[in-house]
Amino acid sequence: MQNRDIYVKDPLANRLINNGVAEVSEDRSKAALDVLRYELETFVCDGQYAKGLQRIFETFLSKLGTAPEQPAVWISGFYGSGKSHLAKMLRALWVDVQFDDGTSARSIIKVPDAIREHLRDLTTQGKRYGGLHAASGKLGAGAGDNVRVTLLGIVFKSAGLPEKHNQARLVMWLKREGMLEAVEQALIRKGTSLARELPDLFVSDDLHAALLQAKPGFAHDVAGVGDRIIAQFPEADVSPKFRMDSSRHHAQQRVD
Repeated sequence: MQNRDIYVKDPLANRLINNGVAEVSEDRSKAALDVLRYELETFVCDGQYAKGLQRIFETFLSKLGTAPEQPAVWISGFYGSGKSHLAKMLRALWVDVQFDDGTSARSIIKVPDAIREHLRDLTTQGKRYGGLHAASGKLGAGAGDNVRVTLLGIVFKSAGLPEKHNQARLVMWLKREGMLEAVEQALIRKGTSLARELPDLFVSDDLHAALLQAKPGFAHDVAGVGDRIIAQFPEADVSPKFRMDSSRHHAQQRVD
């Protein structure tokens, strides 16, 4: 007998589609979903993986409606131990990610009966409390002192909004004012789209004209719309207090 004979799948014939690295993100492209399907199909929910999922679901469901807040979860382990993989599987199971062929994360993955029961309870509670939602992404070294803004961007993206703070605020304001569809249609007639114009929201004449058309009293002219947008939806910045606390933290680190 050879080592390869003891595996369920022949390691020489089975290619790792994700190259052995699980990436937690909001990517919903076909390539990303193909990788997710592979990870779900090959996920071995045993040992610490099973204990981790069991504990997370059990704790969340037991606190729901009975405690003022939910306790946080910290997934720890050495480099390459599968922390991201566990988080990715949890995220997919939480919202039961749907695939184009009608299958879903929960129908693909193999998990113990106790976890399957928790997933059913989670669906029931989701209907009771307004739905299930999950957001995933990386803060990365580029976040710097803007951790809160970066984290908020991950949440925005998970909800189908632009990742940048001021762009997301503009879209939410348009929707709240009942103008989102009108602005989108006006931009389509111009041969462009809201997604294309938002990165240039301060200088996009097409976006400003569409806004003025949807809300004539917003400004006197198109140029005035640009001024209002700059004032009302500025680039997000870290508050002075946060910068001060962060500087104090770094200073303390240097002293230590």
